[in-house]
Amino acid sequence: MSDTLDKYSQELEEHLSIDEFNLKNTQLMLPGRKHIWVGRLMRHKRELNQLKDLKKEKIATLTRAVQEQSNVRLTTPNAEKVAENSETIKDINKQIQEQILLIDYLEKVEKIMSSIGFDIKNIIEINKLETL
Repeated sequence: MSDTLDKYSQELEEHLSIDEFNLKNTQLMLPGRKHIWVGRLMRHKRELNQLKDLKKEKIATLTRAVQEQSNVRLTTPNAEKVAENSETIKDINKQIQEQILLIDYLEKVEKIMSSIGFDIKNIIEINKLETL
């Protein structure tokens, strides 16, 4: 996950690097770049939902296994607590937390990419004033 966040951060830095020489090019590429970032956000949200579904399935499977293997009869809530402590569920929980962090980051990137159009407009206006 750290690699993904670093990769996204580096790419965002490149996308937000604006100067007088690349201003027009950046402005023309902005809609495509917005699409890239929104697409990434949606893919991570989909992956988060898949992980949550997987967790539910695994908990149900592990709960049944715990109840079958237990010497004493465990209630479903108690068996679920035991299942929650399994390494499989801990790993899925870690993946879920990583996806949540990436989604938070990408939501902030989406806001930045949405507002950059106004920033570009302001830069153009400043350039106009400087040439008068």
